[in-house]
Amino acid sequence: MCAIVGLFDPAGEDPSELERVALRMQRVHSFRGPDGAGVWANARVALGSVRLAIQGDMKLGLQPLEDRWGGHLVFNGEIYQPRRVLEGLGEAFHPEDSDGVALEAVLALQGPAGLKGLRGMFAAARYDLGSGSLTLVRDTWGQKPLYIARWRNGWAFSSTIAALEVAVGPLRLRRAAPFEYLIYKSVGGCHTSFEGVEQVPPGSWLRIRPDGEVERGRYAELPTELASHGAPGDVKLVLDEAIAARGSDRFVNALFLSGGADSAIVAASLVRQRRELPMRAFSIGYDVPGGEDETGFARRMADHLGLEHEVVRLRADQVPSLFEEAARFTEDPIQDPVTLPTLLLARRVSEVTKVAISGDGSDEFWGGYERFDDPPDTIAAYLPRAMVFHPEELGLDAPPASYLDGVEIAGGDNLSPLDKILRLECANRLRNYHLARVDKLGMASALEIRSPFLDARVTALAHSLHADAKRPNGRPKGLLLDAFAEDLPAWLVNRRKQPFTVPVATWLRGDLRAYVRDTLSDTNAFVRAYVDPRHYLDAFDERGEAGTATRIWSLLQLEAWHRVWKDRLA
Repeated sequence: MCAIVGLFDPAGEDPSELERVALRMQRVHSFRGPDGAGVWANARVALGSVRLAIQGDMKLGLQPLEDRWGGHLVFNGEIYQPRRVLEGLGEAFHPEDSDGVALEAVLALQGPAGLKGLRGMFAAARYDLGSGSLTLVRDTWGQKPLYIARWRNGWAFSSTIAALEVAVGPLRLRRAAPFEYLIYKSVGGCHTSFEGVEQVPPGSWLRIRPDGEVERGRYAELPTELASHGAPGDVKLVLDEAIAARGSDRFVNALFLSGGADSAIVAASLVRQRRELPMRAFSIGYDVPGGEDETGFARRMADHLGLEHEVVRLRADQVPSLFEEAARFTEDPIQDPVTLPTLLLARRVSEVTKVAISGDGSDEFWGGYERFDDPPDTIAAYLPRAMVFHPEELGLDAPPASYLDGVEIAGGDNLSPLDKILRLECANRLRNYHLARVDKLGMASALEIRSPFLDARVTALAHSLHADAKRPNGRPKGLLLDAFAEDLPAWLVNRRKQPFTVPVATWLRGDLRAYVRDTLSDTNAFVRAYVDPRHYLDAFDERGEAGTATRIWSLLQLEAWHRVWKDRLA
């Protein structure tokens, strides 16, 4: 688990100059890897990495890694069961090797095609001395960030936008980005908030040839023929394997318990399979009572499993500073209120361990959200269900088409409406709204957060089934719950799903009221270029509606984001 940087100049630069720029990029995100750093450069390329040591010793795990096939690799992420991967290739694994050696062997011997089904989360770059080409790859669903931009006559890439800025210079706000955020809660497609800074698409590879030309392709493909029935035993088997693979025997396994089914499944499965591992449960609570605080349910589940349990409480007076701290780390604005408790929880857990395991990613693959009920026939008709502001509230005739740029729904007309919706959610919103938060806020505290529901084999199984098979009789995640019914107490299985969130409306009416008014009533507020916040503030004071509270929270997060980034915009 690390962060990577790199430069590629087809003209051939002075290696010392390339190394100097790479070192400057590297220092910007040193917080992601406090356990070591390294840079390698020649006349055409520079590769750099900072390391959070999870697997391998301090020497063998240091990057860039040099392999016997003439390659140099930098890698951010985690490859699970690296010994099994290497043995499958006829290669040996040293107990103190970094898990990165498994990834470099796959790329050297099989190319990007060998990544299909690989258990891990990763963003990596491998330079091949023989061909003079640089290959970038990203995991199937985009758990690990990887950005690329033009640099001089070549390219720069990085795990963070801030590090990329060091090479490419001042950033420019992409015009559609604030509209995408206000409507859909995040930017969309493989864009960022900044002109010319793009994400390497998940499940794909990008190869820069010696002349600087770029080739692109995908290694992760989804099935187009779907099964109409799923067996709970099959689901349990493949998910059990993914959960067990993510347990660490070197560090305390911090289990994030929200009070819902997904985190409970992960915790129950790991306890059943690997009870010998060191484990502790952690939950987030709030300083006000209400349904948003699920710590009572989380503690009940922890007691059921015999786990030590700790609650971290988020107070209203922490919100203003956390807004800006989260904005600095997420880099793109993310409306999700859970950004704040995620950052606070990650900071506390990082005092105990380097490894946490969460239930993120279940709902999109197994059909958990209420907005999936009674699905409309078209994507266009579905999208308003996920909107905060509607286009007309922002003076637009239609939502920005850029939100879906490059998003493909494999299977097309062969899919049912709900199957199309689930694939859309997995290909776009999951990565930009959920996973960016999980990775960046965890790594802000040098904490690796593992998500077994995003395992390549688990998601392949989910995508091989019709949506109706995953939601038998219309029950959200019914197949998943049936698979783990023996592990979960009846009260949890029968409990109505509640999204993990924060007490937005209560805080806006109480302790945050003055802060909200001062922030959004400022005549220089950035958000006033898009809406008049006073309209929503007055409406909330009059009626206190949850939808209006959500809009106000969205404006607050965007304003905090702009305060952090405005001085870095050209």
